[in-house]
Amino acid sequence: MKPLDVITIDDEPIAHEILSHYSHHLNGIRLQKQFTSPELAGAYLASHPVDLILLDIEMAEVNGLSFYRSLPQRPMVIFTTAHPEYAVEGFNVDAIDYLLKPFSAERFEQAIQKAGLLRKVQDLSLSLTVRADYETKTILLSDILYIEGLNNYVKIYTTSSSHPLLSMMTLKDMMSRLPAAQFMRIHRSYIVPRHRVSAVNSRYITLAEKKLPVGDTYRTSVSTWMCR
Repeated sequence: MKPLDVITIDDEPIAHEILSHYSHHLNGIRLQKQFTSPELAGAYLASHPVDLILLDIEMAEVNGLSFYRSLPQRPMVIFTTAHPEYAVEGFNVDAIDYLLKPFSAERFEQAIQKAGLLRKVQDLSLSLTVRADYETKTILLSDILYIEGLNNYVKIYTTSSSHPLLSMMTLKDMMSRLPAAQFMRIHRSYIVPRHRVSAVNSRYITLAEKKLPVGDTYRTSVSTWMCR
């Protein structure tokens, strides 16, 4: 499994030394950067998304909780602090864990494992597992271009392959496995993902260079879905 990309934010250099030492001995973590300034960390995060922040709370520049709440996109967070009184607030922002300084390497590893398990669950919720070509294959939902139904089979067209995956199931069964907010059946033979739609009218949906027909019985539901 891909390691967690992590940054640390703490205004005490000794805290970074400890976190770096602990991280170095774990396979499931990749320490990208360490910051004593939350402002600089925020600028970094704007262009370098990470999986996890190891974040102090009582800092001279800003309170870690306030900093985390201010982020437009919030990665997972583990708070590392000497102040137990913030624990409830920490978990109110869905912190993975709350580590009270000084904490052991074992306690740190336990917190990282929690983050890894959550990332795995999140990844599964963003993917689809199907049986195709005599193998079980996992497809990222974001990679799906469109899905075509052929009787009791579906052809799944993706960005990651020049050839569609052929899986034995009906289009109805496939639709039941996809998030309704992201995918829509537009025809007896087609399912499309919302994020691929570039244009729509009463007769066709355009996906980049591909134009697919909208079935008569699906026009109202397609119009409602696109207006959400």
